[in-house]
Amino acid sequence: MSASAIKDTGDKGETHSTIVIGGGQAGLAAGYFLAREGQDFIILDKEVRTGDAWRKRWDSLRLFTPSQFDNLPGMAFPKPRNYLPSKDEAADYLEEYALHFKLPVRHGIAIDGLERNGDGYILSSGSDRFFARNVIIATGSYQAPYTPSFASQIDHAMFQMHSATYRNPQQVAARSVLVVGSGNSGTEIAIELANAGRQVWLSGRDPGRLPVHTPIGKLLGGRPLWWAVTHLVTLDTPIGRKIKEKTMHRGGPLGQVRRDDAVNAGVNLIPRVAGVEGGTVRLEDGSAIPAEGVLWATGFRPDYNWIKLPIFDVKGYPVHRRGIVQSNPGLYFLGLFFQSGLSSSFLGGVGKDAFYISNQVAKNIQGI
Repeated sequence: MSASAIKDTGDKGETHSTIVIGGGQAGLAAGYFLAREGQDFIILDKEVRTGDAWRKRWDSLRLFTPSQFDNLPGMAFPKPRNYLPSKDEAADYLEEYALHFKLPVRHGIAIDGLERNGDGYILSSGSDRFFARNVIIATGSYQAPYTPSFASQIDHAMFQMHSATYRNPQQVAARSVLVVGSGNSGTEIAIELANAGRQVWLSGRDPGRLPVHTPIGKLLGGRPLWWAVTHLVTLDTPIGRKIKEKTMHRGGPLGQVRRDDAVNAGVNLIPRVAGVEGGTVRLEDGSAIPAEGVLWATGFRPDYNWIKLPIFDVKGYPVHRRGIVQSNPGLYFLGLFFQSGLSSSFLGGVGKDAFYISNQVAKNIQGI
């Protein structure tokens, strides 16, 4: 970066051509291409250890994509074909990936401020400052656990927990549980609680299902399905744009489990939750569920309060085109849900977007 690219703010700090915020799969994929191109960059990660975002998820979680489709650029996932990796195996793979390619990841650095600074950006982490011509925000689509506002009106005697802090059934101090949210997390956790002897109700719509584990999905080792997910369900096709519109704010289809699996486990499928009345959760049909506890599998929302730039829509999502923030040259997002297609936030799908963004970074550095 030239001396004229940034303003002299009087702050002492490091200057790099590119800074990647987030050391998960998206940030590491970006790092792979930046390193291959000989770029000057660092990756700043708030976690203590590479892969910790995966390690913090519930104990029994497994990827729903087989290992042959879980590869980051340049390194195959080290498991046999058709194996479904555990969340800890995914975490270890990311850690090994960073070590193998000697990526400059710095841990324990949480960025709490991002502002425009001349032709570049200034980032803050407490009293530390970093300067860069290019910034790639690879913190994922959603960061803050979301719980409906009416959750605070539920009788305080009832057990409540969000799926973000759920690890196993032993944490749930209730014999009967209402799981709110019927996406992948909610459905899998509901089945696990039922198998552990809890009485379980699962509230929410049917989100549909990816045919990953059906005969069609397994045809030719799953290659036709993976090709369709990565090439047809994209923003370049009518079907891809339609699927994005349906899933952007409602969650994606089921991958590992089916609704029938929940029923077979003894889970009661019920309508969506409408609110709370007299401290009791009420459904859309007006009925109440006699559960002793509520587990909120209601997803996450964006948390970009640390970015001091007007680049978000009314719902807090970044305004971009394939990850490029056109209103602020040199600013990019990576790993967003449906950034370019359904696979954008998948472990084995983020590489395509990382390649595209790294090329844009190179053009910006060259002044093209």
